[in-house]
Amino acid sequence: MDSFEVVVIGSGVAGGSTAYHLARQGTRVLVVERAARPATEPVASWASAGGVRRQGRHPAEALLAIESIERWPTLEAELEADMGYRQGGNLKVGEGDAEDALIEAFVREQHANGFADVRLLDRREALAVAPCLSDTVTSASYSPQDGQADPPLTTRAFAAAAERHGAVYWTDCATLGLVAEGGRVVGVRTTRGDVRADVVVLAAGAWSDELARTVGAELPIRTRALQMLLTTPAPLGTLRPVLGATGRQLSLKQLKSGELMLGGGWPGIPSEDRRSYTMVESSVAGGVAAAVAIVPAVGQQQIARRWCGLEAESFDGIPFIGPLPGIEGLIVACGFTGHGFAISPAVGRCVADQIAGRPTPELVGLDPSRIATFDAAKVAEFVREPVAQGVVAG
Repeated sequence: MDSFEVVVIGSGVAGGSTAYHLARQGTRVLVVERAARPATEPVASWASAGGVRRQGRHPAEALLAIESIERWPTLEAELEADMGYRQGGNLKVGEGDAEDALIEAFVREQHANGFADVRLLDRREALAVAPCLSDTVTSASYSPQDGQADPPLTTRAFAAAAERHGAVYWTDCATLGLVAEGGRVVGVRTTRGDVRADVVVLAAGAWSDELARTVGAELPIRTRALQMLLTTPAPLGTLRPVLGATGRQLSLKQLKSGELMLGGGWPGIPSEDRRSYTMVESSVAGGVAAAVAIVPAVGQQQIARRWCGLEAESFDGIPFIGPLPGIEGLIVACGFTGHGFAISPAVGRCVADQIAGRPTPELVGLDPSRIATFDAAKVAEFVREPVAQGVVAG
């Protein structure tokens, strides 16, 4: 039987970052991935909007966001790969007096999270950052250190760097379940056979709950299909920052090749087996309308591609990162709820440090032990709720 110090289930951006940081510190690590390579349709790391932002973070994610934003400008050199990174800032806009007040409060929240460089802009200042804004925009919160990157390229860069440091990847290999002995996870069952491990990291995205159940654990997550739209190329320079809005469901950015990418968490419908999805035409129309309302130039383009990614949404909207209480040898990193991509560098570093026994104060508010405080009836209702809304993504 094969044996490793750590087995990571899932080669998405969180699993890949974890494997990279583990391998870099000399840990013998195996990554098990059911697809032929990392970041394939319809996983979240393939479909993500690719926003690299601090703005709008829950306070429990703030330290991870600060660390990650500091690392992103040098991450391509560190991983020796093109990840499509660009630091164009993040702009969240308001429209009218009521939303101006919300933007002011939002900026104060960013400062409380430790994002001291976030600035409140009036209309004139917002237009200086993004001249394409509509006449309705009256204020904005601007985070100049934020930006964007390419999720599949980033995910595969972590994987390649992990392998260079000695990590082993089993692709085209499904994980069938966790192996437990005496209340401790000691390995995994895969289509290539059983593997023993001192620690198993469950980073299987929307499918993490299936595997947790094989050792009697229930993760309060549900699967959401989050929509992305890509336009035909617009003139380069149409939009530099990643754009969000207070009163609209919107994440909008321009790629270096000119296309405009529209996200924001508009929902599709996951298939019953959670292996595919169906687009929802009202979501497509809603996503386009939200973008055109803020950046009229979007209306001059056609939708060239559209897709959904399957994302694990957590009960309280923030991820579970750390040991599952009552089950030794198992660490989870899941439930990122559409906004895990940007913090992946720090997530992987923290999980690796946690396994090595080093302190990880960045994870205090994300400890899975909080699951015990959730109302069981409300969790059951949450999991059963039909898809009607998206989540705040990007």
